[in-house]
Amino acid sequence: MADDAAFIWDQPTAQPPRRRRAEAPSHDSIEGRISLREAEHRFGVGVSTLRAWSRRRSIDAVRASGPHGAQWMVTPESVAHYLSRQSPAGPPQSTGLTDDGSSMLVPRDAWDKLMDQLGNLHEAGMQLATARERAAKAETEATFLRERLTEMRAERDELKEVTRSNSNQAKSDSAPVKAWWASLRDRTRRDKS
Repeated sequence: MADDAAFIWDQPTAQPPRRRRAEAPSHDSIEGRISLREAEHRFGVGVSTLRAWSRRRSIDAVRASGPHGAQWMVTPESVAHYLSRQSPAGPPQSTGLTDDGSSMLVPRDAWDKLMDQLGNLHEAGMQLATARERAAKAETEATFLRERLTEMRAERDELKEVTRSNSNQAKSDSAPVKAWWASLRDRTRRDKS
């Protein structure tokens, strides 16, 4: 039965062996290094920027296991050295007006947050426009249905009136027929007796 093609789906599949990650050094075993949060407070550089520098190996950083999972640990000297090497033409680290006064320099994180908020506002505006369109469509449909209901009620009243008049006419038309049947019945009774 195990070799039968109909039962292949029922057999367990072979799992590839799992690769083990190299153990990260523990948080306590790294001396002279500080966390990205501490480096942010010391040097005034955002954690996300420090993390990007760590990934690019622009600064001396290692991943260490800490109380909340693995985190980057950096040497303060490497951060200070990298900051001193940055050229003035690189991305600015502070805010302020440009030389000609026509624009303002903004930190990248603040700019990204602003762009996210603008995107959210745009999406909310689109949803509001869609909701307004649906509301207008529903109002038009409700108006049409009200008018149609009024027309149907008028038609119903007309049909009731026609039915009443037909009923009254049928009653008046049936009176001579009933009288004729009554006279015929009476004649047949007289003839039998």
